[in-house]
Amino acid sequence: MDDGVVVRGFRPEDLEAVHEIERRSFPDPWPRSLFKALHRSPGTYFLVATLKERVVGYALGRVEQIPQRETAYSGSRKIGHILNIAVSPELRRSGIGMRLMRTLEVLLERGGASLARLEVRASNIAAQRFYRRLGYREGGRIPLYYGDEDALVMEKGLGRAPTTEG
Repeated sequence: MDDGVVVRGFRPEDLEAVHEIERRSFPDPWPRSLFKALHRSPGTYFLVATLKERVVGYALGRVEQIPQRETAYSGSRKIGHILNIAVSPELRRSGIGMRLMRTLEVLLERGGASLARLEVRASNIAAQRFYRRLGYREGGRIPLYYGDEDALVMEKGLGRAPTTEG
């Protein structure tokens, strides 16, 4: 499918567009300085989606070492932690988020992760539905993770097709 969307690595000149999408997407947006720091952080994958050379979405993740007991999947020692993903509000539900997530999952798996994990607001039903379509399942809850709200932890084994449709 050639819809003109290109997924590529983040470049410093993308920062303002990424931050504008972040600001329009979340009640407590990350500061620019955090995006800069993550871009420079070894082992972090920072992707952007562009349409006609305009940044329209982004995704961040990194491979982290964890104790085996902290995952529902046996044998997982490294996880791909999906830190953040957002798409310009006017382009949501167009497949851009799916492409960003699938590309990020491939990179995390190549980096040694056998499991992808993320946190999502308990009230963000649309995002939970999106992650379930990608094969994620609920793996726990973190009370007051967002300060005022719990997070659901969602996980997916990497290296296999999604197990749920929705």
